Parts: sequence; structure tokens; C-alpha cells
Amino acid sequence: MKKIPIADLCQQAGIGVTAWFRAMKGTTEMRPETLAKLNAALGRGKMAFAGEPGPATTHGAYKMCLAYAARELNRNPKVVLASDPARKATSDPQWLEAAEVRRLAFWLATRLLGFAQADVGRAAGVTRAAVSTAVQALEDERDHDKQLDKLLNHIEEVFA
Repeated sequence: MKKIPIADLCQQAGIGVTAWFRAMKGTTEMRPETLAKLNAALGRGKMAFAGEPGPATTHGAYKMCLAYAARELNRNPKVVLASDPARKATSDPQWLEAAEVRRLAFWLATRLLGFAQADVGRAAGVTRAAVSTAVQALEDERDHDKQLDKLLNHIEEVFA
């Protein structure tokens, strides 16, 4: 069995080493999304150590997140993938539906799988700031929208 240094694991998960040690000492409780990030980082490390093709690429993981988000929102993933996020066609209902799916996919990839916003942005063809803004807007909306909160709780349970 290979040992993974805590510093490397935390770096791969995108969390601070201090958060790890505080949780291990019991001085703070880890949030579910932090645990999900660590779990994802362990999974990627396990794939690389097991001699399989290597860690999941951000691009492939983002596409999977997009397909999962489309399924959860009852949208066609092919239509979403064909929609150009750079168009910013806010008057087009189909583009807005695709943007809603992308926003959920950004949240999945960054919050639950632990990929960096900049990497997810590159995979999606948008900026890190666009990913950050979309994720923050989704989390803010969650506080006021019971249906969205229920959906995100469901997804967190699936990924836990």
C-alpha cells in the first residue's frame, strides 16, 4: 500500500493542510464539500498509483459533471455541450437553459470533485472568474430557493 503525503493530498484536493490537521485533532469539523474534495483527490491518486491510465483529466471530469447536471435538470447534454458559453445570448431561452446546466456542472466540479476553478474554466471555455461567479451565485441562490437547496443536498448525498 502506497502512502500519500498529507501535504500532497491536501494540495490535490485544493484545501489547506491546516484544515486537515484541525479536523484530525477534532478542533473543527470538516464540511461535506471538503470531505468530497479529499475523497476525489484520493480517488485520483489511487488511479495513478494503481497503474491505471492516470488521474482523471479536468476536461473529462467537467464533461461528466455537465452530463450529470443535465440529467438532474432534465436537459439534453448534447444541446448543452453544443451551446457556446462565450456567446452570452441571455435572450435565447435555449442558451439560458444551457447556462443553468453549466453553472451546476461548475459547482459539481469545483465543490464536490475539488477541481480548481481555473482548470474547470479552461475545460469549459470560460474564465476562472466566470466559474467563480457562477458557483457563488448558485450558492447564494441556494439560501433562498428551497427547490435548489433540495437538489444540491440530493447531489451532495450522491457524491458523499
